[in-house]
Amino acid sequence: MQRCKAKSKRSGEQCKNYAIKKWGVCRMHGAKGGPKTKEGIIKCKIMPFKHGLYSKEVQEEIRSLRRLTVITT
Repeated sequence: MQRCKAKSKRSGEQCKNYAIKKWGVCRMHGAKGGPKTKEGIIKCKIMPFKHGLYSKEVQEEIRSLRRLTVITT
């Protein structure tokens, strides 16, 4: 297998991880790092959240639940 082509800024040594095929670098140095075309970027913006933990609706629900617990105790 091919090794990652990325080099350290400090020591100048080459990364010791295996490179992902057709990318030349490992996953930590940018392989498969997101959409590159306009169509891909648009698809990512349209896609729904993975979990929605930080969506406005969930945050409002958490605030209202905290208010209820403060009032009742």
